[in-house]
Amino acid sequence: MDNGNHRSDSNLEASPGSSLDLDQLWYVVREKAWLIMLFGLLGILGGLAYIHKTPLTYYSQAIIVVDPEPIKVVGYDDVQDTKDPISDEMAQTLKAVFTSREFAQEVIENYDLLDFPNFVPKTYNGKAVDEGGAIGALIGMERINLPMGTRFINVGVIHSDPMMAKLLADFLARHYCQRALDEKQATAKTEIDYLQKQALAASVNLTKSTEAENDYVKNTQAVSLVSEHDTVVSELKSKNTDLMAARADLLRLQADDDQAQKEKDNPDELLAIPTVANDPQIMEAKELINDIQGRIQVLQLRYTEKHPKMILARIQLADAQDNLKKYVLNIPDVIHAKLAAAETRVGNFAAALHAQEEVAMKLDDVHVQYDQLERQKQTDQALFDGILTRLKESKVATGMDSTGMHIFENAQVPVDPMQPRKSKTLGISLAGGLVVGLLLAFGLHMMDSSVKTVDQAEAVLGLTVLASIPRQSQSRLRESSLALVKAPGSPVAEAFRSLRTSIFLAGKAKGRKIVLFTSTLAGEGKTFCSTNYATSLAQQGLRTLIIDADLRSPMIRTVLLANRKVPGLGELLTRKAGMDAVIHDSEIENLWVMPAGDLLPNPAEMLARSDMEVIMRQLLEKYERVVIDTAPITAVSDTLLLLEHAESICLVAHAGRTPRKWILRALKLIGESGSRVAGVILNQMPMRMAGVYSYYPGKYGDPEVYGSTNGSYGSRGRKDEPEEVVQSEPRF
Repeated sequence: MDNGNHRSDSNLEASPGSSLDLDQLWYVVREKAWLIMLFGLLGILGGLAYIHKTPLTYYSQAIIVVDPEPIKVVGYDDVQDTKDPISDEMAQTLKAVFTSREFAQEVIENYDLLDFPNFVPKTYNGKAVDEGGAIGALIGMERINLPMGTRFINVGVIHSDPMMAKLLADFLARHYCQRALDEKQATAKTEIDYLQKQALAASVNLTKSTEAENDYVKNTQAVSLVSEHDTVVSELKSKNTDLMAARADLLRLQADDDQAQKEKDNPDELLAIPTVANDPQIMEAKELINDIQGRIQVLQLRYTEKHPKMILARIQLADAQDNLKKYVLNIPDVIHAKLAAAETRVGNFAAALHAQEEVAMKLDDVHVQYDQLERQKQTDQALFDGILTRLKESKVATGMDSTGMHIFENAQVPVDPMQPRKSKTLGISLAGGLVVGLLLAFGLHMMDSSVKTVDQAEAVLGLTVLASIPRQSQSRLRESSLALVKAPGSPVAEAFRSLRTSIFLAGKAKGRKIVLFTSTLAGEGKTFCSTNYATSLAQQGLRTLIIDADLRSPMIRTVLLANRKVPGLGELLTRKAGMDAVIHDSEIENLWVMPAGDLLPNPAEMLARSDMEVIMRQLLEKYERVVIDTAPITAVSDTLLLLEHAESICLVAHAGRTPRKWILRALKLIGESGSRVAGVILNQMPMRMAGVYSYYPGKYGDPEVYGSTNGSYGSRGRKDEPEEVVQSEPRF
């Protein structure tokens, strides 16, 4: 529809009115309470049937505890510490042992369970019980649980006999502890046998390795092998040190000799050579020269150069310098001689070192073989000692009656059955039934595409809800079709007064006087709304005419004219009667009626050809208000022909029944005709949910509010209505 009167179908699901709020949820619960309670009752019946069919079963449990620290043998370092709780891997292993057929068979055989008449019935699952069946039955009765973070093993059994449940739980727990002890002892015995064999073999190997070492010492006479080896190694290190020092001295002399041969005629350059400078004779000559020079300096303070002492000192200085020069010039030959001696010394040291190395190598061969034999003997000795220690520990551990676990708590005879738990079962059944009922109720509600609330209608349709008419039963609706006359203090009557005010306010600016009522489908109550609205106008003192324009299924004559057959709109359209002949007085003051009259074979064509605009203008000259009751707009095209003559159009919808798509279809047809709907009237609103579906909570409009229900309107007037009600709206 144009002019923004309503929303399109594509936005229908996204609109706020299509979502569930708390009030709507509460309404669904109340409206579908019978369905919810029915499923709750079915749930209880199902729970009772389950209780009746389920046999009584009892649960008993024994508790095994894993010791935090098993007894340790002194020196037995590889015993594991079990302070930590049972690991997941160990827990799964324990459960696998308990639920194995081998374990169940051992329990049955050790405790002769087949001789217990209450262990399993003679027939189990329709078959005669043999040992295989008994094993499966016992495994099915077991309930093994290992609480997380603890060292407890809960061994539980479910059985129809409480005493048998207790016995089976004890048998399972005891057998598990005994089996663990037997397995430990068997393992220890196997280990002792193995260790004894290994000890014997280790003793033989130790004897062989000791004899081999002794024989080698005798054959090589290596009694003092260690001390001799140390002496040879020490001498080898000493000779190697001497050789390295001689080679270093040789290299130094070679360098000095080369430099001395180059500078043999230059005393000053020869003195720069380290070997020459450090020569004892040269150093002594230098000291002598320095002493003489010192005396000369002292003498110069006292004597002249001509003095005999000065002359003598000068002569001595010259002789010392000449001697130094002669010796320096002779030093290259001295260095060369030292070089030859150093070369000879290096050769001697190298030969001595080589000879010592050959001695050391021969001694190493003897020592390596001796070390191998010694290490083998020590290895055999350590292995033999370790096996003997482990053997002693295993023998001690075998005598200990401890497996690291024991029975912490024996099973008790259960008093109350585990299943069925009547109160819990009935509670779950009731809750489940109620939940199913709620889900079904909400599902039906969500599948319902009708408009249910005022807020929803305004959000989805984009129109104002002019009024919401409370629901009435069909019998009461037939008895009080004119609620403003027969029940003026009722909520229904107040709803039509509210409708009168809403239409007045909607058309106040334009002074709309012609109001047309239509609906989407038949049976939505448009005639009921139009007649009561017209009655409210008449009771306000306005000269009002109601026209029955539903020429296919007229109802106005039945309601207002006691079903009298009189001429009406049909005769006026066919010009069989004039205006005055088709308008009739009603029993309500200020209300006149133009019934449908004779049914026409072609009402749409007659409405299209007739001059309805002239008829409406003539009627407004005589009446202050004209109310037109038309046919459903989606059923026939008659109403579309009358829309242009109406100043206010009211669309009646059955709350909670009329599909939204049909309402939107009707609005689209009205919009395409160029008209605009003033608002929607929601008829047949549930009274018990007035807080959700209308704006009349509680008993607003009851007799104590609007006056006594005994008051009634006479044939041509009103009675016992307060003056303020009559004056609630101005005349216009």
